[in-house]
Amino acid sequence: MPLQKLFHNAAGTVKGIFGGNRSGKTEEGAEYVLDKGLKKKLRIWCVAETFADSVSIQQRKVWELVPKDQIKYGYYDEINGFRNRKLVLKNGTLYIFKSYDQGREAFQGDDIDIIWNDEEPPYDIYREQRMRLIDRNGEMIITMTSINGVTDLVHEIFENHTVIKSEYAPLADKELPRIVEKNGMQFFLFWTTENPYIDQSRTQKEASLMTSQEIMSRIYGVPINLAGKIYMKFSTNVHVIPFEHVPLSECCIYFILDPHDRKPWAMCWMAIHKTGTCYIFDEYPNQNFNEMLFDDKTYDEYVGIINEKEANLAEIGARNTYRRIIDPNYGNKTERLAERQGGQSKTTPKNELKKRGLKFVDGIDTIEAGHLKVREYIHYEIKDDEIVVQPNLFITENCENTIRHMSRYSRKDILATDGDVKDNVKPMDKYKDFCDLVRYGLMSNPKYAEGGKVFTPQPRKVY
Repeated sequence: MPLQKLFHNAAGTVKGIFGGNRSGKTEEGAEYVLDKGLKKKLRIWCVAETFADSVSIQQRKVWELVPKDQIKYGYYDEINGFRNRKLVLKNGTLYIFKSYDQGREAFQGDDIDIIWNDEEPPYDIYREQRMRLIDRNGEMIITMTSINGVTDLVHEIFENHTVIKSEYAPLADKELPRIVEKNGMQFFLFWTTENPYIDQSRTQKEASLMTSQEIMSRIYGVPINLAGKIYMKFSTNVHVIPFEHVPLSECCIYFILDPHDRKPWAMCWMAIHKTGTCYIFDEYPNQNFNEMLFDDKTYDEYVGIINEKEANLAEIGARNTYRRIIDPNYGNKTERLAERQGGQSKTTPKNELKKRGLKFVDGIDTIEAGHLKVREYIHYEIKDDEIVVQPNLFITENCENTIRHMSRYSRKDILATDGDVKDNVKPMDKYKDFCDLVRYGLMSNPKYAEGGKVFTPQPRKVY
């Protein structure tokens, strides 16, 4: 296939194949690492999901393709694969077969020329593997069918890519990408329908039993979030802007808070312009929220953070905060104080913040209606490479948690174990916190206000 040749010759330290089931992606991966290893002495890792997969898929394919007269050390049988998980060629090239079920520690402390991951690696293993390539300026190839939803890896290497080449896909009845690029990484999409060694009439029959998403993923290799990405329209290329592009002096400010008793409090500041455009332009914490296991700050410490943030924003032209919105669930949760204060032994976060000068109103917590409201604000339309319908929500580049959560917020697996589609699938918790802030802010029907009064555009006179 021409696409295989293009993959083989593509430059870059990371490249890969997103392939449908039985699209030939594993065979191309094996051919690639064997071709490289036969030309030059290299250290190569071949990595599969499990040891059983390594033996039955990766090692079997390598054994089929390797020239037997070039083997220096390689004892192979179909049950156990290569003895000691190793194959050595006469020129000194060493192939080591690994699997993700060995854990991250198995990928530490070595320097490698090529790593071939057959199917998607866990993100922590992927990051560890990248470190192993630094000393030898090595390369990584990934051959995979993406069916795991919005993963950290798929987000990093594929979402918001640039399409280099596309082609009409009959079973999906739409134009689909064949070659994409992102941050110097190239990925090639192999189609099951192009494999000449399988019965394509059966492929057609199988496709007739699949959902449109499954066809995209399992036939055409397109990484599709089968778990149901909630804000499919959100794009960092469209919705993320430089901080300097926010007209702060022309906006009123909303502050949205989602307090917790174990995790850090999640906060964001939203600017609302006269036109109705909203800008998320600051947040707390200013580090990766998902890596913070707990936060032991007191009410006074959090109020100090809020006041300091808003004093700094005022120095760069932001107006005083017009409205403060709090998660109605935890914000009104009854908490017991450590000591009696004025005869009261119980309180709520909302009351404690009011005592310290910060008055909050409850956010509206209707989840599905909130999702629809956010989708309404982020909606845009493109025609001839031009945005002809602008979104009404933008996020500045410094709000990394909000961007990360909006990009990855998804539902739990929509498919039951028997293959049926579930009726009611709740969102996953991992990336919900800052999406909740956005939802509370937009469900409050944010309006521009001056001097405590909501700005109402005057109707044009008709003469």
